Amino acid sequence: MSIAPITCHILDTSVGKPASNVTCSIYYISPLSTDPNDESAYEVVNSKPFAMARTDNDGRIKSWIYDPKLDAKYKTNIGIDDNNWCKLTPGIYKIKFLTGKYFHNLDEKNRTFFPFVEVTFEVGNTPDNHYHIPLLLSNHSYTTYRGS
Repeated sequence: MSIAPITCHILDTSVGKPASNVTCSIYYISPLSTDPNDESAYEVVNSKPFAMARTDNDGRIKSWIYDPKLDAKYKTNIGIDDNNWCKLTPGIYKIKFLTGKYFHNLDEKNRTFFPFVEVTFEVGNTPDNHYHIPLLLSNHSYTTYRGS
């Protein structure tokens, strides 16, 4: 199994451990805008995830399970070939982390202020080979950054 060009990692800072078994979805939102004054270029084009996964015991997602209903043209446009994400297409992406479900599964009384976290980011016209999106999470706060 090869590592996807976009990966993520969740650390639960409330317990100081990786957050395992968190359901995450990844979306290709839209192509890059060529006109910074065109606000419509920032509208969501695609509101369905193209892949999902759950974090492993180390809180990481290194590869995704692609939606089997994706049409061939869409797969080609975002760089998926034979269920292998081999080329990263420039554009705006989003990862949705189901944090409420994670905290509820830890303890039924354990609640979070954020039922889910969505991190939206841009992959430029000359994309790096790999983008890593870490999420530092607790019941009542979260932070993220561009990882390596």
